[in-house]
This record gives sequence, C-alpha cells and structure tokens, in this order.
Amino acid sequence: MRKFLLLALLVSTAYTYAALPLVYKGDTLEFDYSWKRSKCGTVSESLGLPEISGIACSRVTPGYIWMESDDYESFIIATTEKGQKSACKLKMSKTIGWDWEDMSGGVYEGKNYLFIGSFGDNEETRKDYRIVWFEEPAIDPVNKPEQTVTPNYIRYKYPDGKSHNNEALMYDNREQMIYIITKVYYNVCQVFKLPFRLDYSTSDTLTLEYVCDLGVRSDLGENSSNKPYMGFHLVTGADISPDGKYILIKNHNNIVAKYSWVLLWKREEGESVAETLTNGTPHPIYCYTYEWQGEAICWLNNDTFYTTSDSDGEPPIYKYTRKWGEGVENVQAQNDNRLVMRDGAIFLRTPNGFYTLDGRKVQ
Repeated sequence: MRKFLLLALLVSTAYTYAALPLVYKGDTLEFDYSWKRSKCGTVSESLGLPEISGIACSRVTPGYIWMESDDYESFIIATTEKGQKSACKLKMSKTIGWDWEDMSGGVYEGKNYLFIGSFGDNEETRKDYRIVWFEEPAIDPVNKPEQTVTPNYIRYKYPDGKSHNNEALMYDNREQMIYIITKVYYNVCQVFKLPFRLDYSTSDTLTLEYVCDLGVRSDLGENSSNKPYMGFHLVTGADISPDGKYILIKNHNNIVAKYSWVLLWKREEGESVAETLTNGTPHPIYCYTYEWQGEAICWLNNDTFYTTSDSDGEPPIYKYTRKWGEGVENVQAQNDNRLVMRDGAIFLRTPNGFYTLDGRKVQ
C-alpha cells in the first residue's frame, strides 16, 4: 500500500507543475526533463555586488564566474560557483554606461571578450543605449586580486526610433553577433541583433536589426484571468552556449511566482540564431524554480549552466546539469508519459522507452 501511495504522490507532483502550462506564441510547450538542479553556492555580501543582473563563465580562466550588478557600473567580480570570495575585482578605468542589466562572454578573432548591456530603461525614456565591451583578462587571485581595464562601447538605437527597456544580452560565437531582447510586461518581447566589430566609433549610433517577436501576445484568450501570467514575457536574461548549439532565455514574474521559466532552444546545424528563435520550438526546463528577481543566467558548457538573482542579501547560485549528458537522447514530456512501478521501483515511461528517475535508460 505504501508503494502505491508513493507512486500516487510522485505522479501528482510530476503533473501538478506541468499542469500549469507555458503558453508561447499560442502553443502549450512540452517540458524538458533532462536537467537536474542543485544549489552550488551563495553570493556573499562581502563581494559588494547587490542586485546581480548578469553573469558569464570565464573562458580565459576556467572555474570562475564573472558577475555584474545593476547598482554599480565601475567594476565586476570574478568568483567560483560557491560565490564566497572574490578571485578578481575588475575595475573600469572610466564609467561609460549605466544601469547594467546583463553580460555575456564571446570570442572574436581568437580573443575572448566580455560584453555588458548598459540598457536598462524601466521608464522607456532613455536615448543612449550602450554595449560595453573589453578583452577578458586572466584571473590570478594571488598575484592580481584587482585589475583595471579600459572599456569600449557601442552606442545603438532601435529601428522604430523608440525607447525600450532591456535586460537580456547574448553573444553568438558562430555568427560573431550580439543579440538583445527587450523586457515587456504582459506582451511580446522582441529580439534584435548587431554584428560585433572592433572598429565601431563611439561617436556613431548604430541601428539594431529586428529579428523576431518572442513569446506572448494574447495567447490565452480575452476572458482568461491568467492571461497576463501564463505567457512568456518579462525576459530578464539569456545566453548562447560556447559552440552555438543551445540558446537559453529566462524570464521572471514577481507577482505570480509559479509562472517563471527558463526556455531552451536547440539550434540545428547551419541555422542562424534568428532562424532558431523564429522557427524553432523551445522547451521549458522542468527543474527550474522561481528565483526572486531572477535575472542572471550563463552557460558553462552544453551540459551545465548557472542562474542567480539580483535580490538583496545573499542570493543562492544554482547549477543545472544534464542528467544524461549531451550524447544521450533527452526525455521530453509527451502526452503519454507516465510514472510507473515495476518490481518495486519507479520508472518514467516515455515514447523512447523506460528511464529511472536519475536518467538511466532501462533495457
């Protein structure tokens, strides 16, 4: 009897969350179950970074994560995934942007760069949006706990000539392209792009190229009381895996916590990011749970990514790892998926066969 009660509880747990569908461009998306989530650290107050809004894994010195705060525009911090000590405080030689909202790493002509979006605009009145960039330095906690860099920036505007709020930036190593996503309340967020080059003049204002709409418009019907919450809007962070194969975009909703998501797109060979986002179908990461003011996300590699939040205090750092590894076929939610009990053990039944709850396929 106890086994059957346990099975009923697991089935109820598995489908309670899935029963709260994410509506995306009019479709209810299927969950990606192939990830597990763990708390790997806590951002210590000693780092002096309140309201972390962007993170990026170091490519020059593996094992460290760069963090920026939208409260400060003069430095960033490198720390490990535990988040307790500063390995490098990287100071800007001059302040050339404000309201930093996201960051990303990328490779251009064989060198690693960091990109920071100076583009927060809650009131949508700003006239000067910038992408701050500089070559990523090596991290040496012993000999160089503090370093100074001279940042550059790209000034841009939107093709409609209007002001827009932004909190998400990502860089694609394949295309050498910067992507920016607007943050919109209860409506469509939009994706724009700009090729990266070293020779842009700071006196020029470049016009972004529109890529696609992203998420909800009026997917749930005019009479739905949940309409503002269940669609994908309020985008707060994004990142593209180093090899360009996977795209992560997250949002948050402080009003209804259960409607916050991380979406994963798989990019097909030969596809541009624009084609993937326009035509591809994303999957919500099933194990992701709401983070208060959850804004920051970054890839370590194809099988690992991190999130943290810009909440005050000491927000946790979460690590997401692929249960089966990239080479093993992912288990996606399908209408006929079931948790079943066989020989006293519980398994997940999928169209691809039976899996244990830790991701091993049963022959």
